[in-house]
Amino acid sequence: MVIYIESFLIQNVLINFCLLRLVVITLKSKTSFIRQLSASILGAGFSVISAIFLSDQLILNLIKFSCAILMLLVAFKQSKKQFVFSLLLLFLYTYALGGAIINLTSTNYYTSFGVVSSSKFSLELITIIAIVITYIYESIAKTIRIKLKTNNLIYPLSLYFKNNKVNINAYLDTGNFLNYNGEPVIIIDIDTYLKLSKKNLIDYYLSKEGEITANTVNGNNNLKLFKIDKIEIKINKEKKTYLNHYIAVSSNKFKDSNYQALLSPLNL
Repeated sequence: MVIYIESFLIQNVLINFCLLRLVVITLKSKTSFIRQLSASILGAGFSVISAIFLSDQLILNLIKFSCAILMLLVAFKQSKKQFVFSLLLLFLYTYALGGAIINLTSTNYYTSFGVVSSSKFSLELITIIAIVITYIYESIAKTIRIKLKTNNLIYPLSLYFKNNKVNINAYLDTGNFLNYNGEPVIIIDIDTYLKLSKKNLIDYYLSKEGEITANTVNGNNNLKLFKIDKIEIKINKEKKTYLNHYIAVSSNKFKDSNYQALLSPLNL
């Protein structure tokens, strides 16, 4: 079998980069694209030299181990403890990725004189796909973490006005201490208010109500201020009830969110 050096080098760079990416998304090590690429090229250079000049297995394994240590030192800034974990993960992912690549890139045929393997896919294509997947996974993981943090600050909220009731989700805006005459004010979006009050948009804008200036996660706004009959907030299976509570109405919707109101820490 003929193996071209440039092809072998590219394959090794891609595989090394993929392995380092897996370590990064597991340990969140401090690094950069340039550091990871430099470490991948360094590791590939060692592989080419070893393949050409070395045949002794013991020396080969020692060089591979030294190469792994150098790759990690180049790729990451980390403590000794983090370095040990990175080294263990690098070898773990090496064997796991190696097994996956063998599975994906070869078909085995059993004959009377042994097993014959033939390649199904390009090794370069597989490693590039794996690298792309690591970036996609990292992006999804970040989004999920943000959503989980946000969801921990979301509470079910019931609003009562006259004979109407609306159930919504409210986000606890920890920086929102909006109050009117010392009483906390809950900010709701305009759709929720129209549904609760049974008014249309024209009636809302023509209504002569007081205003309050709010500085929240939704921006700085002058909001119309209303008083409703009652609100109920569900907190850890317990209900808090407030009578004659103030609400402020935001004409802007809370974009890309699963809540329709902003709570103040003063309500909890």
